[in-house]
Amino acid sequence: MALRTADTLMRASTRWLAVVLPLGVLLRSAFVWLYTPGPFYWGNLIHAHSHTAYFGWAGLGLMGLILHLLPGFTGRPVADSSPLAWLERLAPWAVGGALVTFAWWGYGGPSIAFSALNEVLWVLFAVAFWREVRQMPLRTWPPALWLIGAAVLMLLLSISGTTLVIISEAILDSAFPLLYQAGVYLFLELYGDGWVEVGLMGVVLAMSAGASEERPAVRRIALAALLLMAPAALRMLIPRGLEGPLAWLSVLAGALFGAVQFWFLALARRRWLPEAARPWWYLAGLSLAAKALLEFLPLLPAFSAMGLNRSLVIGFLHLKLLLLSSSGLLGALAVVRGAASPWAFRLFAAGSVAMVAALAAHGFLAEAVRGTSWPLYLVAFAAAFPAAIGGIWAARSWR
Repeated sequence: MALRTADTLMRASTRWLAVVLPLGVLLRSAFVWLYTPGPFYWGNLIHAHSHTAYFGWAGLGLMGLILHLLPGFTGRPVADSSPLAWLERLAPWAVGGALVTFAWWGYGGPSIAFSALNEVLWVLFAVAFWREVRQMPLRTWPPALWLIGAAVLMLLLSISGTTLVIISEAILDSAFPLLYQAGVYLFLELYGDGWVEVGLMGVVLAMSAGASEERPAVRRIALAALLLMAPAALRMLIPRGLEGPLAWLSVLAGALFGAVQFWFLALARRRWLPEAARPWWYLAGLSLAAKALLEFLPLLPAFSAMGLNRSLVIGFLHLKLLLLSSSGLLGALAVVRGAASPWAFRLFAAGSVAMVAALAAHGFLAEAVRGTSWPLYLVAFAAAFPAAIGGIWAARSWR
């Protein structure tokens, strides 16, 4: 059952990718011309898009990959267990329910209930993971397992962010906007940068060949990520009024995490990457380098204006989830199930880079240079098509 669960989760993640990418194209169209999307609101569709991308595509895909890799760490097949059985049963309902309820109601009782059900999935996965590795002393863990273990812990810690959002929206009726923002950014940091990004770092190390002397360095990277992730999340509250020692602590934590990401890239550069994953992971590596550099932006006085610029924030989120995380996941899936068509990669890479570049350019130019807003949004919309086609093609071309 365990091997089937890993395969089921990976296949389910690709199906959710086939939902997320066309929905992203639809959302980009709203920036080019205004229209009403049937009975829906654009804000609700944005929530549906982002939650399905995180919960379904990235979350389930990474869970499946880790279950697939665990026997290589422990030396035995993953044991059948009730947490895995319930994980497999509940996953379609949890992700599908979040998609439908966020699209229809936005943040409300039904969508909050399905968000909580997704959190149950995370706990089930963490329990199954712990049962597999608990017999291994920490000092014997291979480098990749240190990163994966830290990622699983941050997956659990990310529940604190969603809990703050639920308290803010459902209990306090949005009376404290800063509390809502704190929950959102705490979740994005611990889930997106912690669970997904650090988890993918572990997957890359597990699937590539490198030197055993990397263990102390990777252990420090994992511990640093654990310590820095939550404080770094508070940086995005600075444009909304956060001041004092907590603000400077968050800026320092974010800059240090940027240095940690460069440290990982320096280690990964010396490793032999599997051929099927190579182009995808090169793209993910370049994206990680760009993201690591951007972690230092809060040190600049102009950061507050950037943090309130919608296009720059959207561009940064697409850099993280589309260019970095999705490229990393598609590369890892290619190692497991067979290489994708080179044209799938070319379409995805060209479209994703053009979209992120157009969104970033819009953030810098739209207000300064009149007449550039609509053409840049049009470029981002046009670029969404090859990105979606290439991503779906790559995910569906498993052997």
